[in-house]
Amino acid sequence: MTKPSAPLGTLVHQHEDEEGPIAIYQNHNLRYLTFGNSTEQSCLTIDKPHRLEHAYTQAMMLSLLFKKDIRAVLLLGLGGGSLARALRHFREKLKIDAVEYRQSVIDIAKQYFDLPDDPGFNAFCDEASRYIQSTEKLYDLIFTDLYLPDGMDETQLNDMYLNQCRQHLTDNGILVINFWSNDFKQTLQRQQALKQAFGDEVLNVQVLGGNTISFAFKDAMPHLNRKNFFEDAVQLGMKLDIPLQMLARNLWQLNATALQVSRYR
Repeated sequence: MTKPSAPLGTLVHQHEDEEGPIAIYQNHNLRYLTFGNSTEQSCLTIDKPHRLEHAYTQAMMLSLLFKKDIRAVLLLGLGGGSLARALRHFREKLKIDAVEYRQSVIDIAKQYFDLPDDPGFNAFCDEASRYIQSTEKLYDLIFTDLYLPDGMDETQLNDMYLNQCRQHLTDNGILVINFWSNDFKQTLQRQQALKQAFGDEVLNVQVLGGNTISFAFKDAMPHLNRKNFFEDAVQLGMKLDIPLQMLARNLWQLNATALQVSRYR
């Protein structure tokens, strides 16, 4: 039974586990996952489940332009499964592992957020740091998007965590990180931790909402042709139904020096 309307729409489901409340709202064609407040943890476009609505998730898809031979992906932080749906739409046979420390979130994502239901998708209930420390698997891309009801999980600022992520990347693999913080100290800590784990092999792009997406390369940054990069962004953007070319241009503009240096190594 639906509940009265709220700022995000109509409350269609609520649940509470030992970590706190979980609520689902629906507003016409959009369904939202929240952790007991008005912050959108995830969003589903009901008639286009693969489409990413949040700018920061759209920007994370730029990673698909840096590496062509992507076969296995790890999602550290599942939420409502937006990245999982987009990645499955990107490549049908892609192997996707997702780690979420709340079983309730996994269950709700399966029931309300159209998670991939195929042998190539696996969701594990575990802490991200514990999983990445214990697994023996290697991944072409690792996405880390760890957030609590009141903000970013500081695990993402931890040197050991970032190093462990790097160790579980394949050759030329990429770690993709969603950072959000209005604390200068945390921003500095992020820069230092990434520098320690990946040296100068990092690109950053800022998006609407204050998020910074970092792309940290296990090996050297790829040699990119600007024209081809933008053309590929147009094609992938059309496939995923997101403005990827605009994001690609923003990334190139913000990292022009680093990208130029990578071409002449």
